Amino acid sequence: MPDKITLSMKRFISLVLISLVILSCAQTARVPISKIVGSNTIRTKIVLLPNPQVEEAYQKLAVREYENALTKQPVSRAIKTAFGGEKVDLVLLVRKEVQKIDSFDPQTIKGIGEESEVNTVIVLEPRRVDFREGSVTRRDEFCVTRSAEVEISVKMADTEKGELVFAGVYRGDARAKQCSKGVRRTDKLPSKERLIIKAVKKSAVKFSDELWSNL
Repeated sequence: MPDKITLSMKRFISLVLISLVILSCAQTARVPISKIVGSNTIRTKIVLLPNPQVEEAYQKLAVREYENALTKQPVSRAIKTAFGGEKVDLVLLVRKEVQKIDSFDPQTIKGIGEESEVNTVIVLEPRRVDFREGSVTRRDEFCVTRSAEVEISVKMADTEKGELVFAGVYRGDARAKQCSKGVRRTDKLPSKERLIIKAVKKSAVKFSDELWSNL
């Protein structure tokens, strides 16, 4: 009899724990951006909040790569819910010149909305773009390694109220190695620029995937 009671208690505790996990997931689920904005057509553009600690060329590169990552996704996607599905369209406005802003604040966001007729704005702020090169010598073999790492902060706000609707920090990295005997060589290694581009692209893909999953 005690064994049966113990088994029943274990089942009861397991059911309680499962219920708590499900409840926790439901509470932390993010409200879709389309619901916050109140439209199944998300009109947006990417602007740059410059960081004086990062080379301007790499900051502009980040904007272009993030635009490319978004446009490589389908222009619309069916968002499935427990009650069916809704199609959400993403319209990305792209300018020839990268648009810069001085600060992330409601008035700035609202101004961009009025000027460009978008209902959201994506603000990129590159936090870090690092490149390293190192070498190791073992007997007569020389190995050279190059690596690039980037960290980019992204904020998306609605242009009606200027309020934040989505945010994240996206990291990307790229590495390469070349070993040769008798002499130190780097002729087969990608350049600094190529590695940084690859790292930025990785972070852009992460952003794009996450944004689409939250539309």
